[in-house]
Amino acid sequence: VVRTVTAGTLIEETLLDRKKNNFLLALIEIHSKYAIAWLDMSTGDLQTQTISEGSITAALARVDPGEILISEKLLINQKISETLEPWAKFFTILPSSSFDSANGNLRLQNLYKVKTMDAYGNFTRAELAAAGALIDYLHLTQKGRVPRIAPPKQVVDGSVLEIDAATRRNLELTQTLVGERKGSLLALLDQTVTAAGGRLFSKQLASPLTDVDVINYRLDMVQFFYEDHKILGLLKNCLLKMPDIERALSRISMARGGPRDLATIRD
Repeated sequence: VVRTVTAGTLIEETLLDRKKNNFLLALIEIHSKYAIAWLDMSTGDLQTQTISEGSITAALARVDPGEILISEKLLINQKISETLEPWAKFFTILPSSSFDSANGNLRLQNLYKVKTMDAYGNFTRAELAAAGALIDYLHLTQKGRVPRIAPPKQVVDGSVLEIDAATRRNLELTQTLVGERKGSLLALLDQTVTAAGGRLFSKQLASPLTDVDVINYRLDMVQFFYEDHKILGLLKNCLLKMPDIERALSRISMARGGPRDLATIRD
């Protein structure tokens, strides 16, 4: 056995939507503190967030993972178990030892070859445990061959607007009520010309900002291109030739790339 294929660890181009991330997510609770970490193995994008118990389902709906790692211990909690029932089909249940914060921190230090994770952010124990569980699961399923993973980014609780799952579904932000992209707000607004741009836009639409300064900064960028059609056209023509470097790099780092991936990076 050289690899175990799971819903959250796909990297094959033919099995993935080029404009949508395929996230593997870990959910953990330590001393009544909850955290999630999510990773797209096909791009190396890793993020963590501390969340409240009441915002668990809203956070899951925002990230929209393809697979959820969860501990046996957490599912013993009847209240949490009932809350997470709609997501049960995405669960991969692991022993509690996989979510140990000290081991998680050590796994991350070994991955990034550092003595401490402090340089990357002020991560909580629960965040380190969740991120470490993801790395451990990759080692388990990929038989020790872990792809290139970017340094973790910490999403500060409250920095994005949490929308409960039912409201998000009815707003049809990224997919319609029947689960299709066509007819959603995303399909209407998305004019990106690259796969990476499409994934970024989808994430931004699913995660509305709450910081007015950051919102205005993003609007200033939009206004710049809206008012200068010449520069917009030139940039768009350049981007049209831009290949999906993120996913090509991941396949090559896993020794599953081909000549097309090498040519992508060369060009």
